[in-house]
Amino acid sequence: MPNKRPPTRDQPMPPGRLKLGPRFEKQTQQPIETIRFRFRTRIISATVTTADSIHRNVCRLHIQPSTVQRLICLILGFFPSPVSRWFKSAFPEWSLAPEVILKKQKEGWDEEFNTEKATYAQLRPLQGVVVPKLIGELELGGNRALLLSDIGSADLASPEACLLKIDDFRRMLSQALTALAQFGISHGDEKLDNYHLVGDKIMVVDFELVNDRPLTEKQLERNIGFTVEFLAEHYQRRQHSLWKTGLIQIDSEETKL
Repeated sequence: MPNKRPPTRDQPMPPGRLKLGPRFEKQTQQPIETIRFRFRTRIISATVTTADSIHRNVCRLHIQPSTVQRLICLILGFFPSPVSRWFKSAFPEWSLAPEVILKKQKEGWDEEFNTEKATYAQLRPLQGVVVPKLIGELELGGNRALLLSDIGSADLASPEACLLKIDDFRRMLSQALTALAQFGISHGDEKLDNYHLVGDKIMVVDFELVNDRPLTEKQLERNIGFTVEFLAEHYQRRQHSLWKTGLIQIDSEETKL
């Protein structure tokens, strides 16, 4: 039986549930280097890998646990939960997850760095739910950086996250944007890679450019609708592009049902 020919440039993508294609290969990130830095009261050693191929100022840190950290975690186990929670909140450096995200300030982006830090503070109730948790600020090699929780997911431009039905995409994105709007924030850099698919929801990252000017409820609703449709169009184009290259494909078994 002859092999199926790859789709032509202008061929429309047929309907059906999407899945990863035969040409997709999960990229394994190799450690770039090992670094040591001070974060608050702790000297931390970590191996570094790139977080993605787009944001060169963002990397993933694989924390090397220290003897002191292990001892502290052991001791905290003997204290009541409220005391343990207080300690972890007051001294986050001693209860870091095995992997965290380090986002370094871009050269000349002082105002944008301050904006992002202030935005995370404004969105504190949404941290860990709609946006990553801001663990803290540190200095690395003379440059400022933010330490963020690793939401461990794929951005919406990647093949792994480009499998959603468009109605689900619109619903999930609208929920995330509405949550931000409730705290007076709308994203100022509308790109698919600034949104991540995390389980059954979309989380938002990268707040160097935001719009926090007061808007009426009707204006917010209109802005959210425009953004959802704008990104939905880009998402569908991205799906079509990935389908043409074989990185995603139509689930033939699902189509038969």
